[in-house]
Amino acid sequence: MIEQIKGINIAVEGCFHGNFDEIFGTIREIEKQKKIKIDLLLVCGDVQTHRNKHDMFNMACPVKYLQMGTFYKYYEGKERAPCLTIFIGGNHEASNYLREMYFGGWIAPNIYYLGDSNIIQIKKGNTTLKLGGTSGIFKIFDFNNPKLEQFPFKSEQLRSVYHSKQIDLYKLSLYEGEVNIFLSHDWPQQIHQYGSTKELLKKKQNFEPDIKSGRLGSQPHKFTLERLQPNFWFAAHMHVKFEAFVKHKSGKQTKFLALDKCLPGRDFLQVFTYTNEQKDLYDQFAYNDEPIELFYDPEWLSIVQTTYKLLTLWDKMPKLFEYNSALKELQIIKKDKFEEFLNEKHVRMKIFGNHKIKIPNNFEITSPPYDEQDTTNRLIPPKRVPLNNQMKDYLKLFNESGQELNGLIFYEPDQPRIIGEFVPQDFLQKQIELENQKDILQQQTLQQQQQDEPSSPKDDELNIQDFPFLQ
Repeated sequence: MIEQIKGINIAVEGCFHGNFDEIFGTIREIEKQKKIKIDLLLVCGDVQTHRNKHDMFNMACPVKYLQMGTFYKYYEGKERAPCLTIFIGGNHEASNYLREMYFGGWIAPNIYYLGDSNIIQIKKGNTTLKLGGTSGIFKIFDFNNPKLEQFPFKSEQLRSVYHSKQIDLYKLSLYEGEVNIFLSHDWPQQIHQYGSTKELLKKKQNFEPDIKSGRLGSQPHKFTLERLQPNFWFAAHMHVKFEAFVKHKSGKQTKFLALDKCLPGRDFLQVFTYTNEQKDLYDQFAYNDEPIELFYDPEWLSIVQTTYKLLTLWDKMPKLFEYNSALKELQIIKKDKFEEFLNEKHVRMKIFGNHKIKIPNNFEITSPPYDEQDTTNRLIPPKRVPLNNQMKDYLKLFNESGQELNGLIFYEPDQPRIIGEFVPQDFLQKQIELENQKDILQQQTLQQQQQDEPSSPKDDELNIQDFPFLQ
């Protein structure tokens, strides 16, 4: 007899690579075989949410691999995800669409993007978990930059836009509550030390140089792992399954799991049940049929409001972290200022209190979906990108209009920008020139900090297996 337990049935997927039909089909097959209902699918990046051709050309990828995929069918409601799907961004995304949803929101019915960084609450029946995540991949030469990419993106900005920036790590570092599950695309630095390095090298021999030098993984993710100490951490990017078990100095423990990409015979999906006791069960599943609901996290809302001013600084953004080469770790600088942010957050938490604010189901189609009858190669970029209705609703929680973010999360060319708050043209041009000299800049940074960015597939080292819809 099957034991009746209460919890949330969760599927975790690695690199999505636009395989909406294939992965959702796999979810339905698992439900049929196990006679269960999957409540939640968590995706660790490279989702490729192309609504139309303009979105497709906003993905950093060799042109020969660009294809529309099938997301647009889910976007316009012709198809629907079989379960609530939540994801973070990777390094192959419709970056313009995800930037429009910077704070997180519904990118299609039943598909929720966590944003550049976020922590939310998920509830089903008596079971509640806190889910955190951060999008993008780490590149050391872009980390301390502000979010300079302005709509419409220039070709040289299609990669820097998904590089992890210090503002998102700073917000996560201000979080003092418990996090149960955390999502990232690339791995925390040196996570291999907590699993079987021998087994990892059997699958990925090219990891050996970076493992020996201690460079495998992301420095910001290592910082976040040590600070938040979540119960579970899921990642992807390296296209290999890898498990690790981290015992923190505090006594807490984190189970780490990286998954592969969606291909036959590959370990790209893991199913388990999360219980109210924070356990993960793999041979028992929940059969309670209560609805699954999403709520904003009061502490995270307090952090977003506290740090909102940093988003408006652009070229005046101060350096928030530095790399300590002796300790081989990132450290917060200007700790007195950090304490000021913490104190301000605590004040705002009293305002938000412990009220559960449900995330509204306010998805709207904001850009024309792909026309299947259009066989031309015409690409007409939009002349304006209105502030998304979901971002308007979100910013109302803080009594902010978001108008000072023109260029960052929306684009109204005729709307006056607030003087002194946005990037001067000559400053932006200097940044573009630096982007064109990335190799030089990267080497200078490596010499100064004695540290390289993590080993990971280069953006142009893709093959046709990374885009199954071409096969």
